[in-house]
Amino acid sequence: MIKIPFKIIFLLHVLVVSSCSSLDVLKENYQNFLSTSSNKFYVVEEGDSIWSISIKLNLDPQLLISNNNLNKPYIIYPDQKLALYKYSNIQPSFNKDYISQWHHPLKVNSKPAKEKDSWLVYKESKGTPIHSIYQGKIVVSGPDIPGYGNLVMISHPYGYLSLYAHCDKIFVEQGDEVGKGAVIAHVGNSEAPHPMLRFQLRKGGQPVSASGINF
Repeated sequence: MIKIPFKIIFLLHVLVVSSCSSLDVLKENYQNFLSTSSNKFYVVEEGDSIWSISIKLNLDPQLLISNNNLNKPYIIYPDQKLALYKYSNIQPSFNKDYISQWHHPLKVNSKPAKEKDSWLVYKESKGTPIHSIYQGKIVVSGPDIPGYGNLVMISHPYGYLSLYAHCDKIFVEQGDEVGKGAVIAHVGNSEAPHPMLRFQLRKGGQPVSASGINF
């Protein structure tokens, strides 16, 4: 028995169902099929980490880890093909009351500017203490992700991640458990034009809109 490749079956199905005689329409349907299939995988590039990939693609790092059966310390290699978790642009739900209980990342009177809807940028002097907004575990500590300088990333309960970019001195290491309000670093200008803290909150891998964050 001759086996017909799935892609050929798909093309015949499109042609029959849509009664399509136009090659342009057929080509468009085929390209859509390819793009849908291709976003299920990611080919690791030089310098990538599980955390940088999750930020780049807005994925939950824990799901990326489990999908690929990775074990600590989650080492990946260039050209390695990683299975992605059902990619979605849907903004995950989050509990505003829960967030309101968290500690301000800097001083209570520090007012941020919004950047690209999901980042809060605080312009404070170098050396200003940076606090963990809630209890959690340090998953990134240092210049591990290009573009963010010295970065601290903390995993919190209920699928939340907090990111603190462009730090100067960092006082925590990967794997440390920290409490709410703990000093984790100082404001700096690593990979930044001037001293600042770029802060982002994520839920299930997706950035939470800055307009919904009030400390």
